[in-house]
Amino acid sequence: MQPRAFPVILLVFLVAIAVVNWLAGVYHWYWTMRWFDMPMHFSGGAWLAGFAVWWQYSRRGLVAQRFSRLLGVCLVYALSIGLVWEAYEAVVSYLTGGEMNEILDTLSDLLFDILGGTTVAVLAWVKVKLK
Repeated sequence: MQPRAFPVILLVFLVAIAVVNWLAGVYHWYWTMRWFDMPMHFSGGAWLAGFAVWWQYSRRGLVAQRFSRLLGVCLVYALSIGLVWEAYEAVVSYLTGGEMNEILDTLSDLLFDILGGTTVAVLAWVKVKLK
């Protein structure tokens, strides 16, 4: 089976996330809508899990044999970047003398990364089982 090219939907999704993030910065949505980072973390986790599915399976023409492995791959990708992002936020906050995020905010962000990754794993598994 021939390796598949990078999916257009992932590129469109990434551009959409970038545009919304840019608009959020311009219009201060992260500060005026305290909940706004929740869908952004969900989207980021979903994008990373989608990339994981493509990178680990579709690109090489493989099919996930077990849901637990597929879920694990999706969560490793989503959480690895999510954790790096939270560490980045903490370092920037410390260096600029800003307020550190509360632990509940950090846990909420990671939860939405996990939910995004899990959603993609379930959707990918359903797609595999329907074939």
